[in-house]
Amino acid sequence: MKDDAVAPVVAAMLVLAVIVTIFSAWNAVLLPSLKQQSEMEQDREVQQAFSRFSSDLVNAASLGRDLTFSQTLPLGGGGVIFSPLTSAGTIRVNAEPDQVYNITVTEEGTVLAPIDGRLVNFSYRPVGDFWLDQGYIWHYGYVNVTKGSSPTGADKAALSAPLSYATMENVSSSPAVRKFAASLTGTDSRPWFNSSTNVTEITLSSVTFRPEPGAEYVSGNGMGTFVLAASVNETTYGIPEISSPDAITVYVNRVPPESFPLALYVQCNRSFADLAEKYPGNVVHTFASGPEYKMTRIAPRPGSLPFVVTHRHIAINVSVAG
Repeated sequence: MKDDAVAPVVAAMLVLAVIVTIFSAWNAVLLPSLKQQSEMEQDREVQQAFSRFSSDLVNAASLGRDLTFSQTLPLGGGGVIFSPLTSAGTIRVNAEPDQVYNITVTEEGTVLAPIDGRLVNFSYRPVGDFWLDQGYIWHYGYVNVTKGSSPTGADKAALSAPLSYATMENVSSSPAVRKFAASLTGTDSRPWFNSSTNVTEITLSSVTFRPEPGAEYVSGNGMGTFVLAASVNETTYGIPEISSPDAITVYVNRVPPESFPLALYVQCNRSFADLAEKYPGNVVHTFASGPEYKMTRIAPRPGSLPFVVTHRHIAINVSVAG
């Protein structure tokens, strides 16, 4: 064989070897690195979305009016040029199993329909991730980072730790978490026109969170959205200048983490005590503590001027969308 016939074959083999080497390096080193970087960026976007939506829920409880907030996040990551395959993820909203507080109004000796105060949790879980098996869950006013799956439930994590706090003790003592708990109830008042020591109307506000039925779960590798919609409903008990309700009682349950219901109870009990102190002519305040709950109550002073109670119920529905 002539040398000028062998040279092109050798050159082609060398070029092929270089291509194979580059392709192997791409698959073994560069591609995993790019996918890892893509997942890290997606994880950062998810983390930021959780922080923003957490603030949205806190603001909705504090503002106490009709409003809507939403936050969008990528469900999957890892897509790069020449390798568009991505991981996926799920977002979910669940009701917390235990109610935080309960309000009862007694009128003419009858206990009216109780008002439950509940919270939700919302979470993100990665599916088929290439590198970072890390999710997030929000509950009781703070975000936890989650890892792996628990054998006790498909939607539970094997490991969980606070995102913005070093320990759970820091969560319990957090002013931000306590402020959120305290914002779930509140009072306002208006005195009689001719007697500053007697109240004519008390407004009791309470906030409850609940999942939107039929919009609690989304899975995929596109974009997902958390949505909250707050609505206000008012009910008045008693007849202006004629009659008062018998009593308004708030029960705060001892549910974990204990610092959360405690902050709520302290705020509610203090506001009721302030009403009795401001209007000693016709408001009486009592409180008690049991093994499962703490209780605080206001009632009309016998033989005094009447007052009405207007309950402002702020219902915040939380949902997910694809």
